[in-house]
Amino acid sequence: MASLRALHAFSLLAKLGRASLAAERLGVSPSALSHLMRKLEDELGATLILRDGRGLSLTEEGQRLALGLGDSFDQIEEAVDTFKRRGRTELRISTVSTFATRWLIPKLPEFQALQPDVEILLSASTRAVDLDRENYDCAIRLGKGNWQGVDSSLLWQEHLAVALAPSLLGSQPTADPSRIKDLRLLHSASRRGDWMQWLAHVDLEHGEASAGMVLESRDLAIQAAIAGMGAIVIDKRFVAQEIAAGHLIAPEWPVKELETGYWFVRSPNRPQSRPVAAFRDWLHSAA
Repeated sequence: MASLRALHAFSLLAKLGRASLAAERLGVSPSALSHLMRKLEDELGATLILRDGRGLSLTEEGQRLALGLGDSFDQIEEAVDTFKRRGRTELRISTVSTFATRWLIPKLPEFQALQPDVEILLSASTRAVDLDRENYDCAIRLGKGNWQGVDSSLLWQEHLAVALAPSLLGSQPTADPSRIKDLRLLHSASRRGDWMQWLAHVDLEHGEASAGMVLESRDLAIQAAIAGMGAIVIDKRFVAQEIAAGHLIAPEWPVKELETGYWFVRSPNRPQSRPVAAFRDWLHSAA
């Protein structure tokens, strides 16, 4: 049987395409990697590697072997890693990107201090994951909480408030929301209707209500607002740090309450583990 170490080295070389990278991943010198390749060729009775002044490349036989090996060594590494983690307590969470980056991640150290043995695996997605079929323990979803087949509890009801760089208002009074007419509006691609809802709430019109600059995410829209490129309308919880630091201000203008909110959800078909229950209780306390 061919040496597994030599096969592993060959698999890395085929995947990475460079001897130096394969040697580094394997923890050997380039010359030791070359020795392993010659050993494998001797064992298999075939030339697997072309050696010239430009480096190493696979022969047709080498390409055939690489195709046969596939991702077998990756699977072995994953299996070993999973085995090593058998004594750890994992909590797999799915949520939406803005909630994760703007609210959850800055607060997670508090939860980790309370539950130091829990290893968090956090995934951000815009789709509603299937908590029965996919490998998630719980999720935070945005909506009205009327999802079928899950237990859900409201964290907070969403609202829309205007935020902008202090320089855009200067020292002039900020109590009159009609001042928004003098400002450019920043939109998030996934929330194109937010400005129209807020403007309708305060009975105002604006030429950029459905136009203006569009940013791919609310995170980018926040950065554009900090740079003074225009005003955003957003849940103030997501810009609390920027307001506290003075990078943004939220004028005392009306706030539009929405029907949607952020919900903690889990499958009722799975036992509620200690990490899930602790995370749920902490979320409600933090929110």
